[in-house]
Amino acid sequence: MRANETRKRNVERTFERCIEPHVRDETVLDIGCVAHDSAKRHDETWLHDLVVRAADDALGVDVLEDELAALADAGYDVTAGDAQDLALGETFDVIVIGELIEHLVDFDGLLTSVDEHLADGGKLVVTTPNAMAVHWTALRLLDQAFVNTGHTCWFDATTLRQLLERYGFEPVEITYVGDCRPTLEDPLQIAGWLCERILPDRVGKSTLAVVASRSGE
Repeated sequence: MRANETRKRNVERTFERCIEPHVRDETVLDIGCVAHDSAKRHDETWLHDLVVRAADDALGVDVLEDELAALADAGYDVTAGDAQDLALGETFDVIVIGELIEHLVDFDGLLTSVDEHLADGGKLVVTTPNAMAVHWTALRLLDQAFVNTGHTCWFDATTLRQLLERYGFEPVEITYVGDCRPTLEDPLQIAGWLCERILPDRVGKSTLAVVASRSGE
């Protein structure tokens, strides 16, 4: 899945622009910390490691218990838990949900869990593929394989804002990040890179990041 592989190589860009300013020196819960395969941390940028390095204290949670065991052996503070039904008994300054929400089905459970684990005045940071990006539409029209088969849905800024507001969260920052890299070996990536630079961010950039706080805080 060429497009998804390229997006993974740009985790660092999304982290620097959209996540690091909020997790720096804070207590952080990283939901979905494994990011599919813990072994990939050895040869590609891994979001949870970036969070751990920036935060004052970071706990990772995921449902993949075998992967968590490997991370615990490597010295990471991780625990098993379902993002849609968490009961950790503590709160955090920041909760990060990176490239996970599009895999879930129970948004009520997810955002209820977030509310129960977010400290007063805390922030929620969500990143997800931008459904409105023309790059994805072009790949679909060309019948290219690009969607992770574990995805259940797509979000754009409007639908993600609506979902968050229904659970008492107010988006305070919406950012788009480009994921395509020009390479002569892949003309589709060149086309995507041009789209990211020529078109408005809401339709040109492939990643959507939303920072939210509780309404009224």
